[in-house]
Amino acid sequence: MRFTQSELELIYQYAMPGGKDATLTELRAVRRAVKEPLTKAIVENTIDKLLEVPEPECSRFIADTKARFLEQRDQSIRDRLAAARAQEPPMLGHDLFGLERYSPHTRHMVVVDILTSDSPVGFPGERYRFFLSDEGYKNAKKSAERGEIKIRSHAAVGIGRLYHDKKLTGPER
Repeated sequence: MRFTQSELELIYQYAMPGGKDATLTELRAVRRAVKEPLTKAIVENTIDKLLEVPEPECSRFIADTKARFLEQRDQSIRDRLAAARAQEPPMLGHDLFGLERYSPHTRHMVVVDILTSDSPVGFPGERYRFFLSDEGYKNAKKSAERGEIKIRSHAAVGIGRLYHDKKLTGPER
């Protein structure tokens, strides 16, 4: 017996612990409630196909279908969490909405990667956000020229508002 993806999704959504009879009862209730003809036809086909499968095999099929969908859901969550962990290093330094941003002397916001241990702050591989005065920004540019840091992004700051030099992509946002 071959089930379509839509029919398998219905079985997953309405599978009941009681096995075949409980699942069929749920699907019949859905069939009565559905108004859309295509959905109603899918539900009816699912019911008809489940009725053709003998009881012990049908209950096992329903349980396996539910387990397979749950595993796919859990796997996608694990994949997304692993991808998030593998992304850029965490941002250190000043908080995006910290008081430094609103200081009257603050004119620049920079996101920097530390490249060497000679850097004035941090260790190689770390990423920092700093809100700087004009003098602090000059020092950061000199440090970047010496190869101690890499300035990933820069924004002008005026009364706490950020004016980015270029459109941001990825982790600088």
